This record gives sequence, structure tokens and C-alpha cells, in this order.
Amino acid sequence: MKRFVLLDIDGVLVRPLGYRAALRASLATFAGWMGCADFQVEEEVIGDLEARGISSEFDMLPLLVGALLSAALSEQSMREFPEDLVEAVKSVSIASPLKPEAIHVPLFSLQDDCFPAEAAYRSGLYPGLPETVRRSLLLNTRDVYRSATTRLFQQFVLGSQRFEQVYGLPAQVQSVSYLQEYDQPLLDSLSRKRLERAWRSSTIHIAAMTARPSLPPRGAVTVVEPYPPEAETALELIGWPDLPLIGLGKLEYVARKANLPVENLLKPAPAQALAAILVASGEEELVALEAASAWLSGRAYSSTFDHLPGEFELNIVEDTLGGVRSVRAAAELLRQSGYRVDVRAWGLTEGNRSKRATLEDAGVRCFDTWGELLKEMEI
Repeated sequence: MKRFVLLDIDGVLVRPLGYRAALRASLATFAGWMGCADFQVEEEVIGDLEARGISSEFDMLPLLVGALLSAALSEQSMREFPEDLVEAVKSVSIASPLKPEAIHVPLFSLQDDCFPAEAAYRSGLYPGLPETVRRSLLLNTRDVYRSATTRLFQQFVLGSQRFEQVYGLPAQVQSVSYLQEYDQPLLDSLSRKRLERAWRSSTIHIAAMTARPSLPPRGAVTVVEPYPPEAETALELIGWPDLPLIGLGKLEYVARKANLPVENLLKPAPAQALAAILVASGEEELVALEAASAWLSGRAYSSTFDHLPGEFELNIVEDTLGGVRSVRAAAELLRQSGYRVDVRAWGLTEGNRSKRATLEDAGVRCFDTWGELLKEMEI
């Protein structure tokens, strides 16, 4: 039976220390603008967000800034805020805010049709903040031109110089690229050799699927939007630049062409897993993405999927539930079309109890090391 293995990047192939460091640097910058220069967020607060299924820093940062703003203003009311978020944050320092030692992001329900930050907005999170600030903070968090938190975060992620080149915007801070400075491969050398040997020999068919920004799909034309190659940078770090990949930029390109919200295609939606299965099987990126998009948007089942075997094993390796849900939903669609798909979900948790508990509650078998995982997968 043909075996497909889909891999998340952050927390699976790469220890994403760059993103985490950029998150902390961005939050510290906002705190400094707010007059809380010594504030440091507890690691447990970030871990709690991950355990709740909020794994992208694009969502984490606005939620944490909102929590910091709410805590700083908890005993006073500012009647007027500038509409620009950065100016609003800077104006807080004039009002002699409280200087919180800790912050908490209240619970809210995630929604399938939007990103977590927008779900927080719909849930009425941070009601004490002016509506203009809530909208600016929690909406459009994947758009550098409309989201102040994402704009600052990307400056630390890419480095100031690369940020200006990619987005055509002036940098607010001067920084090196935190991805290049801090990211580390997660695969130990022996596990890397085992996995690569199985992949290169076609014993297994692999693709990475990630919410990281990426280049558009190969074959794309008339590309005008910025596409920072963050997923590709991660694959270069582990020495697999040619690993088949379905990243955020590739999904964004197809979503724009189809006039769809990108969150309709990104995991936990099934489209990303469907496209990843196709590219793992050798299909061209643009063909795979358009086939998955067309099927999921209700236009038609694509004959592109006819190239898949009628029966196959589908493995997903994740450290959070987004990819697991995407794969399970994709498998169910394929089963409804007559395919026999055996799904096997694997968790890589590196000793993180919250992640393990969340994954195991969803029926995912968890391991702390790649060596243990590959042994159980019989690779």
C-alpha cells in the first residue's frame, strides 16, 4: 500500500525559536511604546494559547497585545484613542497606565471559517477597549499593510532590510532576521537520514504543509503581492529545499484567483491536506492547489485526484491539531468519493504536556523524539 506522510514545519521539522523570539521582541516593543518597558510575558501564557489551538504568532501577538492593553487600562477609561493602533498604544503611556506583571488571554471559541484573532473579535474579547482598537488589533492579521502587529512582527522575522525589500514599507525597528538567527532543525542526524532515505527511495511520499508564509506556487503568473519565503527558509535549514510544500503563500495565490478567503483553504480546512497529498504524489503545485480549491469551493471534483491510488495510508505528523483536522477532513472527502484511506495521526511534542494532552484527547499518538516516532511508524 502506498504511504503518504504529511509534515508540519514548525514544531516538527524545525524548532521555531525565531518566531517565538520575534513574538517576544514584538510584544516587548509594543509594551515599550505603552510605557511598560520591563514587561515580559510568561511562557505558560504562550503555551496555553498553543494548547487551545492558537498556534500562529499572527494570532498570538494581537491577542497578547490586547491582553496587555486591557490590563494596563483596567482601572481607567480613555475617552479618545487614535484610530491607528501604534499611535493608540503610544498614547497609553501618557495616561500613566498600570504596569502589569502578568497577563491573561480570556477563553473564547475558535471558529472554522476564520482565524483565531477574528474569532476573538466576533466573541467580543477585550470589551473594555474602544471598538476601533479592537478592529485594528484583531482583524486582518495576515495582511501586513492593514495589521500593525503583523507588520512589526515581520520586521523581526525577516530582518529590517529584507522586510523593506519584500513589502516596500519602511521598517519601524532595525533588526536581523530572527528566523536565520534562532531557528534550529528538529530532526537529529540519524532520524533525518532514515526519513530522507525512505523519501528518496519512494518508500514513502512526503510533503510539508504549513501556515508559514511562502512563495506562490510554481507556474504562477502576474504575481504582484509580497510573498516572503519563510517556509522555504525552513526547508533550506534542514537541507531539504526540494521537499514538496504547500505553504500559506501558495494557498493565498489560489484563494485570490478563486475569490475565496484563504482561511477556507488553510488547515484545519481539508484543502491544504488535499493539495499536499497531490504534490507528495508528484503533481505540480498549481495544478494540485487549483484542484483542491475547486473541489472545496463546490465547483467540481477534479480528475487530478484520479492519479491517486484507490487505497493508501495517510500519515500526518503535527505538534498541534490544525493539520490533524485538515487530514481527517480530507480523508473523509476522499472516502466519500470511493477512496480507501487509512489515516494515522502522530504527535511530536518534545515533552510539552499541554500539547500532548490536547493531541491525545483527539486520539493522536504522541512521542517526544523523532527516533521514537520513526520506530513506531516503521520507517
